[in-house]
Amino acid sequence: MAGALDGVRILDLSWGIAGPLGVLLLAEQGADVVKVEPPGGDPFRGYSGSHVWNRSRRSVTVDLKSDAGRDAFGRLAGTADVLVESFRPGVMDRLGVGYDAMQTQHPRLIYTSAPAYPPGHRFAGRPGYDALVQASSGQQWEQPGWRLGPIFLHMPMPSMGTVFLVPTGILAALIAREETGR
Repeated sequence: MAGALDGVRILDLSWGIAGPLGVLLLAEQGADVVKVEPPGGDPFRGYSGSHVWNRSRRSVTVDLKSDAGRDAFGRLAGTADVLVESFRPGVMDRLGVGYDAMQTQHPRLIYTSAPAYPPGHRFAGRPGYDALVQASSGQQWEQPGWRLGPIFLHMPMPSMGTVFLVPTGILAALIAREETGR
């Protein structure tokens, strides 16, 4: 059965839970998703849920740290509608494939970034994952528990929120691109 997103190609450079699961929602609506992995594969592949979060997509290995890899990625990006990444702010720029570079080469490409901490945040340069976002946002402190002090949440709430924000933003951008041509 054809999906609502048939004909939409997404390059997925995200990792962890939020990006891959958000992209999965689009894949299950018919989007053609290509997971772009570094040499050696996705570092989260060994996690128990990774096979679920990363289903419904093909994968390709691209070394973005090499000139040949960046050239190959540029050609691949020319075939895509959407790029999704979840690196720390500035990482994609240092690799030469950040927003400005991609918009110059491929102005219709929708560039989606879902870092743990946004540009300008005091932790923007730090690696981030759900438990750190829970702690830095005060979410762990606000949980009632059997003891005083922060309580770790087993449900990755910050990631789950991002799971829905990623496809919502992408769908809005796809509609805007059709209306404006860019």
